[in-house]
Amino acid sequence: MRADTGHRSISVGVYSRAPEVPYVKERRGRAVKKLLLVALAAIGGLLVYRQIQADRAEQDLWTEATDSVPTGS
Repeated sequence: MRADTGHRSISVGVYSRAPEVPYVKERRGRAVKKLLLVALAAIGGLLVYRQIQADRAEQDLWTEATDSVPTGS
């Protein structure tokens, strides 16, 4: 039988983190998913806004091109 000397072997320069609790990982995962969802919604909103602006510009161009010219000008 081996006697326990009470000494622990410690690696010099090696730091270990405490194991993460699954609840913390789950919360972090939810936060990342929410952040990605908000980012995707913002990008989608920007694309819709740019498309609306392009449609308005094209409509203005067509209105200007097809506008009747007053007689006598």
